[in-house]
Amino acid sequence: MKKAIFIVIGIFIVLLLIAGGLFYYFFMRIPQFSEIIKIENPAQGLSAEQARIGFDESYIDYIIFAIDGWRLHNPPLSKDIPKIKVIVDSEIYVSKITDGQIVTEKKDIDKEDIIITTNKEEMVNAVLSFEIKQYIKNSVAEGKTSIELVAGYTTLFSKGYLSLYEEMTGESFTGSVIRIFRQE
Repeated sequence: MKKAIFIVIGIFIVLLLIAGGLFYYFFMRIPQFSEIIKIENPAQGLSAEQARIGFDESYIDYIIFAIDGWRLHNPPLSKDIPKIKVIVDSEIYVSKITDGQIVTEKKDIDKEDIIITTNKEEMVNAVLSFEIKQYIKNSVAEGKTSIELVAGYTTLFSKGYLSLYEEMTGESFTGSVIRIFRQE
């Protein structure tokens, strides 16, 4: 009898370890892309005024790359790529991340994962700053930039938004879980 209990407990522990390993592999890993395409700073060597005049999709690409948006990935067994809507003043941009590559277009979509809302001055200042992540975190804390979680918690979690959100807001992802679960 005792032997059977130990065998059942042993099998249960092995199954828990396997389930934990699968969970880590599919949800917590950072994707390893064969070659991360570095994005050059489009405002390098420009004054703030010149950067403001030349503002385009490449600035959004650079900021998404700098905040580690290239790490976002499809959920396991899905082709649903990460999509970030960025609203700068009244202009709408959409960044899609596929295998570490960020492609931004000036257009609107309906099924974005998150929405980042800010103004051109904040975007230019972020690109010109030496520490973009810290600049954006401060901008969010001061209310100059907002990050809205649109997709459901499961989708956001499985695409890798957890660390990006926490780093940009300084808040835990779970602080927004109640609001997100009400949407699903």
